[in-house]
Amino acid sequence: MRIAPEGTSITELDQWDIFYDAKDRDSVLSAVVTSVVRPKTLNGLYWELKFEDADGVRGVVPSSETGLPSDRTMNFFVNQKVNVKIKSIDRKNGIVACTRREVVEEAINQLLGTLTEGEEIPALVRFVSRRGVGLDIGGGVIVEVPYRNAAYSRSLPLDVIYRPGQLIRVTVQAIDKEKKDIQVSIKDPWENEEFSRGTILTGRVLKIRGREMFVEVRQGLIGLAGYPLNKRIEEGEQLPFQVMSFDRAERKLHLVVLDPERIRGRRVRRERRIREAKR
Repeated sequence: MRIAPEGTSITELDQWDIFYDAKDRDSVLSAVVTSVVRPKTLNGLYWELKFEDADGVRGVVPSSETGLPSDRTMNFFVNQKVNVKIKSIDRKNGIVACTRREVVEEAINQLLGTLTEGEEIPALVRFVSRRGVGLDIGGGVIVEVPYRNAAYSRSLPLDVIYRPGQLIRVTVQAIDKEKKDIQVSIKDPWENEEFSRGTILTGRVLKIRGREMFVEVRQGLIGLAGYPLNKRIEEGEQLPFQVMSFDRAERKLHLVVLDPERIRGRRVRRERRIREAKR
């Protein structure tokens, strides 16, 4: 029986066995992208990866092996988990060369064989840029939805509507098996909603910018509210709001933080007017 040095474990001593085994079996490992590196001596960018419970082991994924449609999206994956296969191992220098491309190719082949046009599926927001939204529709297959098709509410920036790690619903628009291409559209959260002035809703404050608050009242349905002068509010807080106006065609929802005292005052004044009118 092997005895580990004090303060370590047999698992730590054998961590390289995990990588040799994964390489031999052509199996998939998860890792976190820690940085995007532009080397001085090599052409192109590469990801550096960190594997859980594998200190001293550095994963490397060249841009050609990321499985992404473009190098420009590599930065968006920093601090995110990716699935990779091991291609080669340099134990002396503590490096494992990896590919995400092969994992993605396997996933897209599976999706092409199972998805149908018109089908509604879940998708994970992986990144948000000025150009649009990058969605993982399964197995790391990234579909980019351009700004014009993602910005249902023109008055709101994309990074308010969508957040990395958010699950949304999309519809499969087109499938091209020869080109291995899948196109999706994001389900419009405004489509079947209707709110009357005065309706009281619970909303979550997504962002505060200056004197404006972006408030989500349904998944993907975000309105604007002014920051109140007499109340301190934090991002992420859930509060009751009152609808001031709703325009589905323009994708606009204006809200105000619910103030029970103001509502009570209005009710008292209305009742007073009614009593005076009856005299």
